[in-house]
Amino acid sequence: MGVIAEVRFTGPDLPILDSLECVPEMELDVEQAIAEDPERPILFFWAEGEPFEPFESALEDDPTVASVDAVEDVGARRLYRVQVSADAGTVLYPADVAVGASRLAVTATVEGIEARIRFPDRDAVSEYLDICREAGASVSVRRLYRGGTTLPDGSYGLSEKQLEALQCAADVGYFAVPRTVELDDVAAELDVSRQAASERIRRGVATLLGNTVGTDVTDGSAMYDG
Repeated sequence: MGVIAEVRFTGPDLPILDSLECVPEMELDVEQAIAEDPERPILFFWAEGEPFEPFESALEDDPTVASVDAVEDVGARRLYRVQVSADAGTVLYPADVAVGASRLAVTATVEGIEARIRFPDRDAVSEYLDICREAGASVSVRRLYRGGTTLPDGSYGLSEKQLEALQCAADVGYFAVPRTVELDDVAAELDVSRQAASERIRRGVATLLGNTVGTDVTDGSAMYDG
């Protein structure tokens, strides 16, 4: 089942973080990272915490960003597509590729990057940390556990929002057979948009599967979109 690490990254040359200085309350939730060139990945992330305009202006002036596009607005959140530039001093994506790591969840604030990552084994974790530090990042491991391990807090590695969404969905009958409520009802209970509820449930289920039966769910959106 591999090993799950909860890791915190900080450093002056990490992409995009400087752009958050003007909106210190904003949080970024990375949905996907893709790359033909691992040194210049394309990031899709949701930003939450307005205003967006100064953040977008900062991104356009950010030397670590080659291009930025606002893709979609959902409630108080905005989805961005950002191409990391060749001038970015510390890019972590190559470390993922080198050791076969899989990112389960990544969030970023002005304080740094928090990530939950699955590794093949503990040796891969050590190698990953070495690569990241050599690239210029300060890295600290907050928690390390085997896939399938129940954590002391009983969270199975779920974020607070994911845990809340799954508990709410279960309580109101979203997982019942037959289903007794729709996704819109879960969203209303959580007081979030339908899209946000869908993402939290989908990612929560993916995390549960990864941390219990060792299964990767890379595209489960159709399963839980109601």
